[in-house]
Amino acid sequence: MYDEEVMKKILFVITKSEIGGAQKYVLDLAKGAKENGFDVSVASEHNSYFYETLTAASIPFYEIKSVQRSINVWQDIKLFFELLSLIRKEKPDILHLNSSKIGGVGAITGKLTRIPKIIFTAHGWAFNEHRSPLQKQIIVLISKFAALFQDTIICVSEYDKKGALEHHIAPAEKLITIHNGIDNAGIAKKLLSRKEAREKLGIAETAFIVGTIANFYKNKALDTLPFAAISAAHSDVHFVIIGEGPEREKIERLIEKYQLKDRFTLTGALQNANIYLKAFDIFVLPSRKEGLPYALLEAMAAKLTCIASDAGGIPEVIENNVNGITIKHITPGKLWEAIAACRKDKKHCKELAVRGEETIQKKFSLETMVRDTLALYR
Repeated sequence: MYDEEVMKKILFVITKSEIGGAQKYVLDLAKGAKENGFDVSVASEHNSYFYETLTAASIPFYEIKSVQRSINVWQDIKLFFELLSLIRKEKPDILHLNSSKIGGVGAITGKLTRIPKIIFTAHGWAFNEHRSPLQKQIIVLISKFAALFQDTIICVSEYDKKGALEHHIAPAEKLITIHNGIDNAGIAKKLLSRKEAREKLGIAETAFIVGTIANFYKNKALDTLPFAAISAAHSDVHFVIIGEGPEREKIERLIEKYQLKDRFTLTGALQNANIYLKAFDIFVLPSRKEGLPYALLEAMAAKLTCIASDAGGIPEVIENNVNGITIKHITPGKLWEAIAACRKDKKHCKELAVRGEETIQKKFSLETMVRDTLALYR
């Protein structure tokens, strides 16, 4: 059915197309695979930016209408048949699945249509989220079942690989760790200056900015920031959140309740959000659950002092007080203490930022991520 002499065809599939880490991963890999001679296409829920970026790179995009993150038997059956139709039409040699829902439904569909190679990337396991023991057990069982139909599972951190082994998701030989990587030089070229970034965001040049780029989901723990601001009641620190999501209204209510409107800027989703990083004095990521966050890699590449929780693969990027700051069992109080300490000891924080950038250059390059992933396709 598949001729080894013919250019290999890859179909990337992902649940959501709103621009977050997993979506950047798919965009980067799709473009990297195309540049290396593969025939590439991408399927996802529709998003204008996602579609336009792929179209600009001459990569075909297919809209999936039945996909959603939550479990819905009727919608999932519709998703199965939608994917079945697409896979039969595209006839890929490699099916590269991203996100838990697609990883399960897509893998079963791929096996039924006899796709030669099915790869799943776990962008942080759902069973690591804050859920009830029963919910976690159900997710583990579903993940184990899905893994039966997946030939290779890419974990974006050693933390996730260890979690997969501990929960017996798949045998060790099926699991591989490939860290997320970024185009450090490319990002540096696109960064706006501090002044220009602040002007575009409507932030005073003199303000001390603690910022983050994250979508409003429970796992991102953005509710930590208003309470940290309360801890800093007499401070002039201003908080900026670039992102969008279902938890935004909750954060807005907290900001209003505690009269913090003059201390917060919520920009909503911004295309190419990383170009605004220089507007920040400190970058924070208080997440409860992570894979290996792109936003953190990009902030470190922009030479920002970074303060983060120790969730997921973050400790594989930040060595505490060496190239950034990690906080175990993060609380608003602990976060504010770290922010205040950074502001007080500017020399030390600048050293952390410099070493952070060096870490990204040495260990988390886009070139390495693409090379190691393409090796699985060949």
